[in-house]
Amino acid sequence: MPDRYDPTSVENVDKYEDVGGASSDTWAGLVTHITGYPVPDRTTIFDKLRSDHGGKLFRMDIKERSLGLLVKDSGFLQNKGEDYDIWFFDGGKKRSIMQARIVFEGRVKAGEEIIFAGTDSDDVHNVDVREGNEFTDYNKDKMSTVPLAQYMNGPRAALLELLTGDTKNARFSNLGVADEAVVDLNSFNRAGESFDFAAKFFKDQAPLLKDWEDRFGREDASWKGDAADVFRSLLKKVRENYDSYVETFNSSPGTGDEAGTGNTLYSRSLSLGRSYLVDAANTLLAAWLKWAKSPYYDPHRVLRYVLDDLAQWVDTENVAKTEIKSYTSRYSTTVSHSPKEGFTQVHPEYGDLTDIANWAKVGDKAVEIWNKGVDDLLITPARQVQSTLNNHFLDLGKDFAENVPKPKSTSTASEEYEKKKLEEEKEEIKKENEENKKYQDELREEQRKQREEDKKYQDELREEQRLQREEDKRLQDELREEQNKQREEDKKYQDELREEQKKEQEEAKKLQEDLRNEQNQQRDEDKKYQDELREEQKREQEEAKREAEEQQKLVEESLGGLNDPNAVNTQNLDDLFNVPVTESNGDLGNLNNPGGPGDLNNAITEELGSLGDVNNPGGENQTPLGVTPPVSQNLGSLGNLNGGPGGTKNATDAANQAISQNLGSLGDLNSGAGGSLDTPTGGSAQLGESGLTTDFPDGSSSTFDPDSGVLTTTHPDGSVTTQDLGSGARVTNPDGSVTSLGDDGKLTTTFPDGTKQVVDPATGQALLTAHRLDR
Repeated sequence: MPDRYDPTSVENVDKYEDVGGASSDTWAGLVTHITGYPVPDRTTIFDKLRSDHGGKLFRMDIKERSLGLLVKDSGFLQNKGEDYDIWFFDGGKKRSIMQARIVFEGRVKAGEEIIFAGTDSDDVHNVDVREGNEFTDYNKDKMSTVPLAQYMNGPRAALLELLTGDTKNARFSNLGVADEAVVDLNSFNRAGESFDFAAKFFKDQAPLLKDWEDRFGREDASWKGDAADVFRSLLKKVRENYDSYVETFNSSPGTGDEAGTGNTLYSRSLSLGRSYLVDAANTLLAAWLKWAKSPYYDPHRVLRYVLDDLAQWVDTENVAKTEIKSYTSRYSTTVSHSPKEGFTQVHPEYGDLTDIANWAKVGDKAVEIWNKGVDDLLITPARQVQSTLNNHFLDLGKDFAENVPKPKSTSTASEEYEKKKLEEEKEEIKKENEENKKYQDELREEQRKQREEDKKYQDELREEQRLQREEDKRLQDELREEQNKQREEDKKYQDELREEQKKEQEEAKKLQEDLRNEQNQQRDEDKKYQDELREEQKREQEEAKREAEEQQKLVEESLGGLNDPNAVNTQNLDDLFNVPVTESNGDLGNLNNPGGPGDLNNAITEELGSLGDVNNPGGENQTPLGVTPPVSQNLGSLGNLNGGPGGTKNATDAANQAISQNLGSLGDLNSGAGGSLDTPTGGSAQLGESGLTTDFPDGSSSTFDPDSGVLTTTHPDGSVTTQDLGSGARVTNPDGSVTSLGDDGKLTTTFPDGTKQVVDPATGQALLTAHRLDR
């Protein structure tokens, strides 16, 4: 298998990168001029070698292949059935790879190998060339390589025929030289021989004329007289004219050291003309052979270089910058690709490779490089040959124009007439000579001007290129400067943003610290307040305990040995029941007759009514300390006032029990059955028409609407905030307590000292659980 890439491809593609194309095809024009062979127009030779499914010189398609299949390398003759393959990735198709399959139209193959046209021979006569053919390609398109072959190899055939003597048999691939255009080098020899024959005639007749002249001039001449003298003079003039002709014919050509062959100036000049044409043909053949041995002879080879260059670009900018990923599950394997930084599928000259229309530019590029190779290897030497031929033939023209045979003397009989005619002819010849000289001078001047114009044009091109380079450099410098400025502005803007962010962060940090300090201060205040509340409650509990102990002691002292069987008691028990009661201890119901007469030690089971001031010794429901209670009262059962355990708990324990107080219901609002509940923080709570309203010590209040679940808080400044407790929200009240709504519809408020208040808006029942202080 041949190499994927020709190592010289990139060099061959880049060689003519900055070279412009020739304005005219001097090669084709000169070959046609000196051989008569009609070289085809180079601009049309690829018209029948262009595919609508690819471009000039090739056809193609693009196949989408799965990444899970075996992917072969890009390159020349890598897959059977294609002449060139280029594998590349489409960034929009993650699980496939694209295969450009290319076939060279009109190529010659030996088995699976493409045979490019060209030669290694150093003998231009011994070179195998192709005549081309017409064919129908895979897509049923009519194709032909004949015009290309006629251009490539027809000039060689015509020049070789010219070297044989003429071009009447010059023909290549059914394209030959028309009869009227045949160039015959032997005509130079025949014309020269004619001049030589005329010169020989003049030279051979001179002795005869001299003999006749001498005979008529001797003393013993048979013919004497005026007529004989006129005839003798005529012979002399003819002889002198013949001598003049012979002298003119014997001049040397004015072409330097080259003498030519022949016996006269004219034949020698004509022989030089033939040799100049032969030299021109050999020079052109040498140029053709150099071209045929070059990488630019066969356009299919140039196409291969262009594809190599493209494929290597794809390897570098597309394939190498794609990451292949494989994911294997229990039942299958998925292969995908992911473009990396710098990945592209858009060629800088041809465009997006996934668009098959862009591939026609590849063929155009190959033809462009091939044409530049023709310009360099054929047209450049053809211009030199043309210039040399023009100069040579201008010099040969002088040999004929400046060496016209002239008579040495004029005749006498009709000498004036003849003289006049000769003068006119001389003047005409002079004019022709002057015109020829003028024409030659004009040609030289035109050539000089052309050289000056060419030099000027070249200088202008160089200057234009220099100015363009300077302009490009200036533009690049400006762009760099603009980019630098932009980067500086971006950096400045970024620095400003960073500084602004830093300031905002510092402000946010300061705000957070302020909030923390405020929260810490609030917690300290709440803790201090709670500590004060606990201390106050502790003092109240200790005071209540002390008062209870004093009351118990007084009662025990007043009862004396009532229950002591050893005590002496003359008092009638019936009289004990008649102890006068001067002050009631409150509404005790049937306290003094709960179980019938004489049942003094039974526990009190009747409801004592409102004990809201049970911990207040001076309350209106408490028994005055100075009054002796009735002997029928069993104080040991006070612990069971609200249904709790009896006889074993003191007053302090009773104070720490949960206090249930019925605040009434909304339905009984106007019947006077409702009430208010004091809160541990100094506020109060009561039911009203709008719901449960709580007043706080700072003058604010909150109202809970059980129908909507909304808690509305009115602040001392008159502002109002609302919050829906139905979403599970917890609201911190102005006194530091926290209120929330349970799933059972009951409103729970937890105070800073740990006391918890639970209110059922539906029944009006309130349960206040005091926080128990451990002693």
